[in-house]
Amino acid sequence: MSSEVIHAFGQVLREARQHKGWSQQTLAYESEVDRAFISLLESGRKQPSLTTIWALATALGTPVSVLLQQVEGKLATPSQA
Repeated sequence: MSSEVIHAFGQVLREARQHKGWSQQTLAYESEVDRAFISLLESGRKQPSLTTIWALATALGTPVSVLLQQVEGKLATPSQA
């Protein structure tokens, strides 16, 4: 289950970033999170800390609770791979 959560978070993060029309570099600058780490988060290869989730959500202008609700939504919806 934990890898599913990590992958769902990565998908939500990528979608939120793309919705703003931002590159990973722009999100990195705005959130003060390393661009390579954002790439690892989006690909589901790393798990963010609460502090990192908070920084990313703030940079994206999205409440943390909304990001996490979107993750829950991804987990509740069967994968369409």
